[in-house]
Amino acid sequence: MDRDTAVRLGQEAIQANNRRLVDALLARRAARQRAAALVDTPAQRPLVAVTCATGWECYAIVEELLQTRRFRVRASYRTPGTQAAARLEALHTRAEAEVPGLLQLQPGVDMNSAEALTRAFDGCDGVVLYNTANTSRAGGVTNHGNDPVGGRAVVMRQVSAALAALRANPSVRQVVTLIFPTDKVTGIADDAPPIPWWIDQKLRLSDFLRGQGITVTTLHRPAYYYAMHRVDYTAQAHYRGDSRLSRTMIGEGNIPGITPPDFLVNWVDVRDVGKWVGTCLEFPEVFANESLSIASSAHTGHELVEIAERCNRHGTRFAYRQFPMWLMQVLARFSEEVVYPLRYAQWYHARGNGYDFAGSAGLADLARVHAPWSFERELEFWGINDLKPARK
Repeated sequence: MDRDTAVRLGQEAIQANNRRLVDALLARRAARQRAAALVDTPAQRPLVAVTCATGWECYAIVEELLQTRRFRVRASYRTPGTQAAARLEALHTRAEAEVPGLLQLQPGVDMNSAEALTRAFDGCDGVVLYNTANTSRAGGVTNHGNDPVGGRAVVMRQVSAALAALRANPSVRQVVTLIFPTDKVTGIADDAPPIPWWIDQKLRLSDFLRGQGITVTTLHRPAYYYAMHRVDYTAQAHYRGDSRLSRTMIGEGNIPGITPPDFLVNWVDVRDVGKWVGTCLEFPEVFANESLSIASSAHTGHELVEIAERCNRHGTRFAYRQFPMWLMQVLARFSEEVVYPLRYAQWYHARGNGYDFAGSAGLADLARVHAPWSFERELEFWGINDLKPARK
């Protein structure tokens, strides 16, 4: 089968599955609204543990779950005293002022420790489980992009520890996993490039846990985040990593990317991930052991430029600038940090997996539940719309 056919069939299956789940969700929501509203106290609300809660994505999930006022949240993380931990502690202070008891902080939780995770999941109704292919330490990360053997071992140590903790806590009725886009070409399309090992590994995790009797809801979200351009990782630090590549951001004449300018890419914002996590936890009868594909928008590089110039208040001009593939290939021999974007780009390009939906129309079903965080809103959030052109 040729690549385009494989991608098209994969997209159609994703959209049909999304539509089925959204229809079921809206019907269930309408039935709940017709029923008598339940009156509860914070202590009666379901308790959800969020792992890796100081991280960029999981912090947003904690924040969004709190905003629903439907859950108590136990934010688990390993290392206190970091900038990311300080941001989480500030959120805890605000939450205590508004609704005491809604947010619990649990530091010292090593994802490789079954004992630590057992304590973190104790008494919980749901768990948001985040796994990484990196070995993390406070202040540094060991990237396993060039080390599939070591990286797979890192992932499976975390999964094994989580499985033991879940078995020790039968109160947990639902686990939500955050996974890369589904694979539409490997073993199906002719001459498809190999799937990056860490994507392949993480795509297996949900089915592995389901096979062990764990009820898992899988959220497939794009590999491309708005914040690839400018990462607000904590309130104090706005970059991930120390290299020049990791500090690239939108500026006059520059919207960076690693795909060709006319290549359609699905983008996601971590706030939208958090909203959908909350919805899946709120309606377990709809999403138990189901997989849902989400995104915030679908844009080419050219469309990103058009949006930036249209939204900017001062007539500042932008241009899409693709990081050269050949340069990434050279740099990947010396820098592990470049391996991830290189493999993403190779897998997503013309012979690879393609984008996740056919375009913005493919996201319409998701918008029936949550209005997406658009690229326009992201530009406003970053302050790019007020970027003035340099004086000549």
